[in-house]
Parts: sequence; structure tokens; C-alpha cells
Amino acid sequence: MAGVSFELISDEEQWEIFDDAARRLLNVDGSEFARRWDSGEFLGNDEPGVMQVAILRPNGWPHAS
Repeated sequence: MAGVSFELISDEEQWEIFDDAARRLLNVDGSEFARRWDSGEFLGNDEPGVMQVAILRPNGWPHAS
């Protein structure tokens, strides 16, 4: 039975993964997605792309300003 392994990634790498997903799936950058998410724009939106990006958002990065 194969074991599970994982690798820690930096805050910057977390943000890059999130930003890349937002661009690829929703055609917005990560900051724009975070701003729109924080404003409630995606409330009730259960589209797979939105949910996939939302679960990748690093905690605390960045808050909408």
C-alpha cells in the first residue's frame, strides 16, 4: 500500500495557485475574485468554477480593500 506524502508550500505559492485557478476558470485575477467573494457577489452561486476557486483561496489573502 502506497503512503501519502505532502509538501508544504509558501504563502506566495499558495497565492499563485489560487490566482492561476481564478484566471483559468473565471477569467479574473485572484484579487478580483477575492473582492467579489468578500462583497457577496457569489452568494448562492454554486457553479463548479466558483467553488473550485473559493476552496483554493489562501486564508487571509488578500482581503478586499
